[in-house]
Amino acid sequence: MKKSLLKAAAVLGLIIVGLVMSGCGESRSPFAGTYKSIKPFAGQTFINLVLNEDGKGTWTVAGKSVEFTWVVNDGKVWIYTRQGAILIVTPGDGGAILSADMSGEWHPGCPPGSCVIFKRVPEGG
Repeated sequence: MKKSLLKAAAVLGLIIVGLVMSGCGESRSPFAGTYKSIKPFAGQTFINLVLNEDGKGTWTVAGKSVEFTWVVNDGKVWIYTRQGAILIVTPGDGGAILSADMSGEWHPGCPPGSCVIFKRVPEGG
């Protein structure tokens, strides 16, 4: 019982931190845009990622979308889902490439085998 209460408090704390941080952070402009995974996710289908300038975005795979909010902190894109998940995305090539850490652990980068690499889709393309 006590463990469940601590977990719930930790999740609530992360949500509050996410809400506070959503008003802070660096400029989103360099990363706002549409991206597509360069390889199929789990060998099946590609992922589309949309990062809107207003800090909202969508992650779409196999016709199902998840909405989220995002901020830029320390040069990385932090994605916060409504369910409480946090993904840290490392930009490369001036924001043309994004590496999403899917390991579920906190890493300073993206561990090999646990990354989804996205490439920016040209506007209108």
